Amino acid sequence: MLASTRRNKIKEILMKEKSVKVSELCEMFQVSDETIRRDLDELEKEGFIERNYGGGVLKKNIVVPPLLFRMEENIEEKEKIANKAIDAIKEGMSIFLDAGSTTYQLARYINYKGLKNITVITNGLNIAAELARNTNITLHVTGGNLKNVNYSLIGPDAVEYVKKYNADIAFLAAAGVSLEKGFTTSDIFEAEVKRSMIGSSRTSIVVVDSSKFGKDAMVSFCNIGDVDRVITSGVQNMDVIDDLKNHVVIDLAN
Repeated sequence: MLASTRRNKIKEILMKEKSVKVSELCEMFQVSDETIRRDLDELEKEGFIERNYGGGVLKKNIVVPPLLFRMEENIEEKEKIANKAIDAIKEGMSIFLDAGSTTYQLARYINYKGLKNITVITNGLNIAAELARNTNITLHVTGGNLKNVNYSLIGPDAVEYVKKYNADIAFLAAAGVSLEKGFTTSDIFEAEVKRSMIGSSRTSIVVVDSSKFGKDAMVSFCNIGDVDRVITSGVQNMDVIDDLKNHVVIDLAN
């Protein structure tokens, strides 16, 4: 496990439990106490925790942005999904990266794997910031209105910008997946951007962790059969996933 992944998991535990112990983290992650103490030292430098003799506690008055919390939920699943999804990207391709916590992990893996000579179009400012340091790719960011809670650009300007392109693949996030409602999201304007990405790409792939299956968010952006492939991971809601296999290709990245 990458150190950054382990620290994100520790953050997730802190946000739920408010405190952690070195001994428990060592057993959980199967690493030495020196490794965990270094992790906690880094989190203290970030201003996330206050250290104590046996571990650390979540710092008082910490406000966790909704996107940051979602990015750290099911982080191991999302990294597995990103690692699987990146196999679909070949040199010379142009891709859409929809704003989302799982698509953000895909952006991280594009850098980690050293992909070159690809074009990325995104409406996620955090994705753009992650990819901005990669001089081997061409990066385009849509215009639009900023949705602060997840750093996404939405609205008519974002939709029209997307429509200018003919991409090879659109990688899309989803807040819910069900046979009845299809793929859903929490915002009607985000749904419009997602639809435009599907319409402007040759192949569309939804990247979503298994906790989203069997759930419906507020707005449907397409039916199950409107995308070419779904990449997921984990063991939650496997009965729902098995039902959907009759309608769309589902790859499990385990």
